[in-house]
Amino acid sequence: MDNEVYKSFINDDTMKSLLGQELIRDSLIPEILGKDAHEISYWAGKHLARNHRLATYEDLETFFKQFKFGDLKLLKRSGNQISWRLSGEIVAQRLKSFEDPDFYLESGFIAQSCQYILNQQAEAELEKSNVNKGFVLLSTYLSPDKPADGQEASSIFEIVEPDKKDDADQNKTN
Repeated sequence: MDNEVYKSFINDDTMKSLLGQELIRDSLIPEILGKDAHEISYWAGKHLARNHRLATYEDLETFFKQFKFGDLKLLKRSGNQISWRLSGEIVAQRLKSFEDPDFYLESGFIAQSCQYILNQQAEAELEKSNVNKGFVLLSTYLSPDKPADGQEASSIFEIVEPDKKDDADQNKTN
């Protein structure tokens, strides 16, 4: 992270809270992993999804928002492919600020999550990035084969949506 990126992040209220994450994510890890950074990030994303098994596409979208990966939106599902759009301030800033921002962690997480949700083998990849509009398009490719990795999470990671929880608590007291 150079001085210009640091200054732009520290002066942006949204990005200020993500400064440490960005220092590690787009500066330290690529330097340590070198040419293997993308591949390792992809498998790290799959590992995270194994430990945080989600039940639905909606949970996947909420997880991305809550964990500050960006705003994930399912665009289309047809045949053996699912198209996703990842956008938001964090994505736009990473695209603008870094020469080769890595979205392989997100790709791996999406692939493994889809594999669990659909009970089909899945892999994902970055299809396109648009620096000017601040988004990336990702595709998940599905196989009709059942997963054979045997690395199932023991339980579903339950997404909490604070607004909905607060509404439910208020309804109980009324």
